[in-house]
Amino acid sequence: MSSVGERAEPEALLSVRSAVVLVVGVLAGVGAAALTVLSGSPWPTAVLAGGGAFAGGVLFAHSVIG
Repeated sequence: MSSVGERAEPEALLSVRSAVVLVVGVLAGVGAAALTVLSGSPWPTAVLAGGGAFAGGVLFAHSVIG
């Protein structure tokens, strides 16, 4: 048990690995969406392309970062 004046270390919300995997996915999704918009496609198409790239980026990073 801890004494009255001591505070426990706060636990991290995400592990470093999880944060890196999600950042890779976000970067892939934003990049794909931006390139889709710049090619002249409408926003809904860009959002769908970004979502697919996010999922692919997360799966790729999850399998590579171990």
